[in-house]
Amino acid sequence: MNADGDVERAKARLREEFPGWSIIYTDRGRWWATRPTAVDEDPPRAESGTLDADTPDDLRAELRSLTKSRSGAGHTP
Repeated sequence: MNADGDVERAKARLREEFPGWSIIYTDRGRWWATRPTAVDEDPPRAESGTLDADTPDDLRAELRSLTKSRSGAGHTP
């Protein structure tokens, strides 16, 4: 993904689908999603606050997987 407009559109779509996550595209071509973790979260149930991937689609898949496992665990934000 080279064009700045393409990167910004992909970031906007990810932010819309996953509110609460910051989406970052690095100058090395890596995609990251970060979110703050609450201090009082139950450690065994608290998911990672940082994910990374090679492409925006891969990052979306990781976020969806995490979101699915989180909702299936009965965890409420």
